Amino acid sequence: MNEYDGLFQTCQSFLGQNIEQITFYLDEDDIDYSEQPNKYGKSLLNAIELKISGKTYCLGNLFLNKDFDGLNILRGHTIDYENIENKKPVLYPSEIIGQQITKTIIYWTKSLLGKYFVPQEIEFRTTKHFLLCSAIEVNGGEVNCPLTDEILVVESELSLIRFQLGELGILKNNRYIFNNSEELMKYAKNIS
Repeated sequence: MNEYDGLFQTCQSFLGQNIEQITFYLDEDDIDYSEQPNKYGKSLLNAIELKISGKTYCLGNLFLNKDFDGLNILRGHTIDYENIENKKPVLYPSEIIGQQITKTIIYWTKSLLGKYFVPQEIEFRTTKHFLLCSAIEVNGGEVNCPLTDEILVVESELSLIRFQLGELGILKNNRYIFNNSEELMKYAKNIS
């Protein structure tokens, strides 16, 4: 729960801040900022870095105590948390760069064992754009695995609709929104 508390607090601290830079770690032969061909978003095997109002954060599958615990955001660089092998940092030219964050949303789903909730997606909204990071894996235009250690970065409304990501997944795709860890725990106890 301490890590979930930290995630809620970090996401709240981003409100009103500017996204200055997004960095992916890629091999030289990766095409269109994606490690695996995917027309619905950017499929990445490592966490991404966000520079927000001068501070660097790592967003990925970064929970330290279990496998596939969903997404997390920690202060620091990707190389502080993951082995990136021979990949190089590449600036990702998202339309959200330079925009002020007006909303951050964590979308939760049941764990693979169904005994607790994990952060499935984290979405950043500005007045004009959005960037959603999801722990799903998409192959051949279909969700191959609903909860992985990979990241799908989405900036297309059509992709949100196709895979019922973010808000569109609430009630339809086992997504939940909680405002804090107390609310999360209260709901989790009711379904156990």
